[in-house]
Amino acid sequence: MNQRNWAAGTIFFLSALTISPVFAAEPNPFAGVWVLDISRSRVTAAVLPKSETRVYGSNVDGALTVVIEGVGADGEAFAYAAAGDLNGRAYPVVGRDVGARTLGDTISWSWTDSLTVEMKVLKKGEVINLTRHTLSDDGKTLTVGESLIDDRGEKSESVKILARP
Repeated sequence: MNQRNWAAGTIFFLSALTISPVFAAEPNPFAGVWVLDISRSRVTAAVLPKSETRVYGSNVDGALTVVIEGVGADGEAFAYAAAGDLNGRAYPVVGRDVGARTLGDTISWSWTDSLTVEMKVLKKGEVINLTRHTLSDDGKTLTVGESLIDDRGEKSESVKILARP
């Protein structure tokens, strides 16, 4: 996927989500574009993607939104998105039919502290993905720690380090 197509697709999708800089009456500290730093990231039982870009924002209702696009280790493009209020309530996963690696049915989000959001993906009521998004104190680094069970039942752990471009 070339950069122009990626940018156009991302802008269209974010426009559809009606992104707003307002996040529950406070600026969303995660808002913006984040790019995977492969050299600082690690994974246990799987392979890191060749590239990954995440765009975080908020919609008009104040829900956290994230669009994730990249190229897997196999060279195949992937893209998916999620949105949810940070109240722990489960919301449907969207975009599973267009290359998503997240195979769950629902996703929930909640704050664990002022710089960390925890996300849970459930499939048929069972947690198959637990991810913590932690922003550095200076706001320049996003650490995404993930524990998941893939569609074959295999467990994997990863720590992805992302930076603002």
